[in-house]
Formats: sequence, structure tokens, C-alpha cells
Amino acid sequence: MRFCKDKDLAMCGLVCALCYQQDCPGCKARGCGHGSSCTIFRCVTEKGLDGCYQCKGFPCDEKMLKGTRKLAFNRYARRFGKETLLERLQINASRGIVYHRQDEIYGDYDLPETEEEVLRLLHFGVSDPYIRCPVIETEHFILRLVRSEDAQPLMRCYGDPQAQALLNADNCTADFRFRTVTEMREYIHIWLREYHNHAYIRFAVVDKAQGVPIGTIEMFGTENKSGVLRLDLAAFYEREEYLRELLGQCVRDFYLLFQTGQMRTKIPACAKERIAVCKALGFQPKGDADYWSREDGNISS
Repeated sequence: MRFCKDKDLAMCGLVCALCYQQDCPGCKARGCGHGSSCTIFRCVTEKGLDGCYQCKGFPCDEKMLKGTRKLAFNRYARRFGKETLLERLQINASRGIVYHRQDEIYGDYDLPETEEEVLRLLHFGVSDPYIRCPVIETEHFILRLVRSEDAQPLMRCYGDPQAQALLNADNCTADFRFRTVTEMREYIHIWLREYHNHAYIRFAVVDKAQGVPIGTIEMFGTENKSGVLRLDLAAFYEREEYLRELLGQCVRDFYLLFQTGQMRTKIPACAKERIAVCKALGFQPKGDADYWSREDGNISS
């Protein structure tokens, strides 16, 4: 389906930019032909807004806003901005995620049962990360599901006493202080088994310049909506610039990906740069075994 950014979003959150009616100029150009009778069009226009996502009263009782897809799109635009929403829709369309099928009003965004699942499909291209793990890219790194062949390069982290001092193995079956590649590979298999059991995701942190993993990030959500974050890095990357990049991406993405409202991470007192970065990102010490915690506003609020 052709993406036409100039058509923008409709006032209600429908995506005119992905409409199959190619000759329609879009809602804001009065392409629908009944703007004057559309209560949402009138309401948004009278308030001088760009769309419902900007309205302080959103979501209201308007019937057209009851659909899961439109609610999710408006919430996403409110949280990340309309331009980001349009960008994600374009990227997803290029990867085969269909907004609506030819001559139909339904598509892939209508399949998820909850707003949270629609939001994840928008942001990551997947509605369930345990069916297909998303790939997340930052300036210097790529985060993707850990693999068995990562064992050798990951020894740079898990086989180094300097990096081992910062590892968090709480409630794990090993202390992560591996001496051989075989030990590393065996534990990667445990991580992958737990991923397939929907327990947690262990991402390999791949240095884009080198093309090899230099650590891992694990995240999982608990029943009380509290997420636990583990960040293990080779000693060279325990620097403010890299920590800010990686932890900042976690703060941006992981609340949504793991459906959690709180993120907890363990930081030993010796990890001065990590503590400084977490403070800047809004984490606060909880006083229990070096754990720091950060709350996040729910994207669905």
C-alpha cells in the first residue's frame, strides 16, 4: 500500500496517509465529503487542534473513538508525537504490516485484542515479543535476541573479573562468572529456553562498528507490573556515554514492550557512572540490596 504522508491523520486518528482510496486528499482536506456533519471534525476544528490526540478531554464519549485501534493511535501520538506515529506506520507498512486491506476497513492493527498490543505492534512491529522478538537499534548498538553463537564474544563480558563485579545474578541458577565458552553457551541455551517459556527476554547488545555482542540486557515484567532490568556489559562500555544510550533506550521502550509501570535494576555502589546515569534518567534508590527503581506514566493513560 502506498504511503502518502501529505494526507496526514484524520482528526479522529484514522490514517489517511495509508488509505486505499488514492484519489481522496484526506480528512483535513475535507476529502471525506462530510466534514461539516462529522462531530469530531467540528470539535477538533473549533478547539484549534490538530487531532483528538491533543485534546485534554481525550478519550471522550464520542462513538468513533471507541475502537481499540483509534484509541491506541491517538495515545501513541500523544506520547511520542504525530510525526513519530506516521514514521512508525510507514516503516511497518514497508515491512508488510497492513493498515487495512484493499476495499476493507480492517487490517493487522485490528487483530490485537488490547490497546497495549496495538501500541507494541506500532512501536516494535510485533504485538507479542515472545512470538517474534523485536530488534531495537540505537546510535552505536543493536539489541536482538541472544544466540548460541554469541558465546565466544560474550566471554569478553562474562569472563572478565572487572565486568563480573557488576553482574546481577540474583535469583538465577548461576553467578554468571563463566570460565569457558562452553559454560557461556550452555547458559545462553537456558536464556533461550526461558524466552520460549515467556519468562523474560535476554537481548544481546551488539556493537554496530564491530558487529559482535559486547554484553546483554534482560528484562521481564512481574504480576504486579514491576519490571526487572539486568544490564551486563564488557568493562570498556561501562562509560557514561554508552550507559546513557542503552539505559535511555530501555526507559523509552521497555515499559511498553513488557507492559510494566515500574523498572527496577541493581547497581553496586562501585558503579559510579551507572549510578549517575540512572539518577539522570529518574531512577531512585530503594534501599534494598543496591536496587534502584523508576516509575513511568502508563502510555494508556
